Amino acid sequence: MLAARLHGHQDIRIDEIPEPEPAAGQVKVAVAHNGLCGTDLSEFFAGPRACTTVPHPLTGAALPQVMGHEFAGVVAAVGPEVDGVAVGDRVCVEPLYSCGECDRCQADLPQLCRLVITHGIASSGGGLAQYTVVPRAMVHHLPASMSLAEGALVEPMSVAFSGVLRSGAGPGQTALLFGGGPIGIGVMFGLRAVGVDDILLVEPAPARRQIIEALGVAEVLDPNACDVADEVRRRTGGRGVDVVLDCAGAPAVFALVPAVLRARGRFVGIAVTDQPVSFAPWVLARGEIELTGSLGYGPGVFPRVIDLIAQGAYPSAGWVEHVGLHELRDALDDLRVGRLAKVLVDLPTS
Repeated sequence: MLAARLHGHQDIRIDEIPEPEPAAGQVKVAVAHNGLCGTDLSEFFAGPRACTTVPHPLTGAALPQVMGHEFAGVVAAVGPEVDGVAVGDRVCVEPLYSCGECDRCQADLPQLCRLVITHGIASSGGGLAQYTVVPRAMVHHLPASMSLAEGALVEPMSVAFSGVLRSGAGPGQTALLFGGGPIGIGVMFGLRAVGVDDILLVEPAPARRQIIEALGVAEVLDPNACDVADEVRRRTGGRGVDVVLDCAGAPAVFALVPAVLRARGRFVGIAVTDQPVSFAPWVLARGEIELTGSLGYGPGVFPRVIDLIAQGAYPSAGWVEHVGLHELRDALDDLRVGRLAKVLVDLPTS
């Protein structure tokens, strides 16, 4: 079968490798679509990072790694001891591996497991292949009303929706969102799904601003053409927004938080970045501001997002592009510079 494998720094190849077969408790999926995300870009352009050069302690996997962790497809085979899944079922995959034993797993926070890793990052397979094998527990059925392409959006939209849940935002509140990539767009749709109608989104890339403006959900600000803090104060009567959600990861975002967030407002960091930030701690006390983070998604989020997508809460028209497997390298470049918002790779069926 064909698979996109990361061999090293900026070295991704379309390889011919053997098809995997399911063992006990496993499901083999014929992948239809796999989404590309910021983690994939980081591993390719700046890594390998989480894609390990030595066997991962939980999965035993090491480079070369079949990439891809946002995918949906059709069940091609099931191993022994698998219940509730049959050949031909349309499914998406919740790709997190956790140890189940550490303090965080015992607290029902598997996304924060001390050994957490993702299928398609450090595992025996991934979604950028014609077939992949996953544990039965990772498999979620798709409703008849959902396409397989929509199924491939469940994983990133779950990341985004978890951030929305962490924010505590609800009807009648105002939200300021930094970053108009796929997670930012998912946060925007998620905020609307929980009843937030007043959404400001900050995005410097012209192509992405145009995409988001056309979706008609948020008012879009260009940080290069306006003073974001002044705009927020003007639009909120000087009060500030109720929640700030960061999907950009730029240090400048943190500098703005005290100026744009209301008293006792909440900031949620969703972007994964290692760039240091600097601010005076007293600004937190002055406004009794809450700073929190959101990583991945916990138990129960995937089914909730599947239901929301099936209800039409996350329309994909206008911001999701499709490419073939052999166009992968160009798609990574386009995503890196912000020419595209979201890319699904369509896997060949034969």
